[in-house]
Amino acid sequence: MELAIFLFAVGVFLLLLEMILPSFGLITLMALGSFGLSVWRASEVSPAAAWAMGILAPVLTIAILYAGIKIVPKTSWGRGLVLQNPAEEGVQLPPTRSESVSLSPDGGTSEESLAPLVGSEGVAHTGLRPVGVVLVAGRRVDCVTEGAMIDAGARVRIVKVEGNRVVVRHVKV
Repeated sequence: MELAIFLFAVGVFLLLLEMILPSFGLITLMALGSFGLSVWRASEVSPAAAWAMGILAPVLTIAILYAGIKIVPKTSWGRGLVLQNPAEEGVQLPPTRSESVSLSPDGGTSEESLAPLVGSEGVAHTGLRPVGVVLVAGRRVDCVTEGAMIDAGARVRIVKVEGNRVVVRHVKV
């Protein structure tokens, strides 16, 4: 009976260890095996003890795993283990808006709002391979080259706008 109680305690310890060391369920499987062995060893001594451990093991498993998933992340110790969404940490996020916007006042990318850019010059903010970001008049615009790769920092000219697609060409200095 002492071995059955020891195996049961090992199972509880392994479940608690699973909360600290994520093992993708490997430690949980070992804990379940330990619970199974404890029930088997208890059945050799007394059927009542086996039933008690057989009922207590799944209840304890569910309770410990529930605490690990729901309660621990809300403690100060658990917050260090689990990454939080910045919005849940109380940080106010700026309104969602595309990182790359056109020059239209409403932030749209319609052909009418992008058409005035034709002939404008800017600087490649990222490498254009062949798609990237160009700075035009201090604003970021998603662009595509005519096919050639252009390094970041190179001067480019907007040659045409097709829908919301802005085409650029490298400007020789």
